[in-house]
Amino acid sequence: MTSPNISVVVPALNEERMLGACLEAIGKEPGIEVVVSDGGSSDNTIRIAESCKARVVVGEPGRGTQLNRGVAAAISERFLFVHADCRLPVGWCTAVQGALDDDQTTLACFRLRTEAGNGEKQSGPGRLWMRTLDIRSRGWRLPYGDQGFAVRRNTFDLLGGFPDIPLMEDLEFARMCRLHGRIRRLPLMMRTTARRTAGQPLRARSMMVFFPLLYRLGVSPRTLARWYGEVR
Repeated sequence: MTSPNISVVVPALNEERMLGACLEAIGKEPGIEVVVSDGGSSDNTIRIAESCKARVVVGEPGRGTQLNRGVAAAISERFLFVHADCRLPVGWCTAVQGALDDDQTTLACFRLRTEAGNGEKQSGPGRLWMRTLDIRSRGWRLPYGDQGFAVRRNTFDLLGGFPDIPLMEDLEFARMCRLHGRIRRLPLMMRTTARRTAGQPLRARSMMVFFPLLYRLGVSPRTLARWYGEVR
């Protein structure tokens, strides 16, 4: 059996509403392996993953833990980590492979396009806020996990995988990647939902703005996770 060129690892926890679209966007190009790392879903998440021919591994919840568990089950030497509410752009595979062919690139990611979830309509201020969220994906600051993280296995092993912390595992992983090489932003748009700002938009938006700063100032991820609430 020929090893896949790249393994797409998707952490999931009760994602039956989002996972199907995520897996469909990955596509069925030859050489792509899909691993869904489930954190103990009680809905149809696992059934959807299996119906899409993904390999499923199940264990304790926690995004960093789930991502590491997905890598342990993956076969290839290259990984792309994608959140369950995100959808990859057309042409993603060629772009990722080209970026990871450069030995100086330790992490590749996409630009971001935030959309209303589940067909909901956004007001003018809401659309403006989503575009503001997207701007940070183009800048010089560290990328977030919803931009998709593409890495080689040797880089992943060198860094020891994602840290086992309840929040900010993506920023910490990106920080370590930057210490060992170059972060490359691909000129393609990853689509994600605005569900984190639904319900309590002011609170959610404040957390998205200030939590990375608080983390850099030394506030522990466990404290931030208590303030944040449910982490998907």
